[in-house]
Amino acid sequence: MDENIKELLTEQIAGEFGDLASISAGTEEHARAVDDLVKLYKLKIDEDQTDVSRNEKKEQVFERYLKYGVEIAGIVLPLLFYANWMSKGFKFEETGTFTSTTFRGLFGRFRPTRK
Repeated sequence: MDENIKELLTEQIAGEFGDLASISAGTEEHARAVDDLVKLYKLKIDEDQTDVSRNEKKEQVFERYLKYGVEIAGIVLPLLFYANWMSKGFKFEETGTFTSTTFRGLFGRFRPTRK
């Protein structure tokens, strides 16, 4: 519907320009036609600015959600990685010792918090 309004407004402005050409300059009718044309054109500019601001708001919302998603992934993914490695590599309940040299060396490097 918004596009229909813009289309009608553009057609009306074009029609006003056509009518303005047929009116002799300097008359009161010419002045009214120019005023009407100015009002219509200002309305068109306002409508275009509204569309631009509406599109900018949509982009800002998308960027904000994308930023939140990246921040959440930056916290959750390392935690999942550490949990997976810890569950597979460290078997305290079974032997009570670090049997693998790989996991013995990695034990000091696990940090489930953000730097």
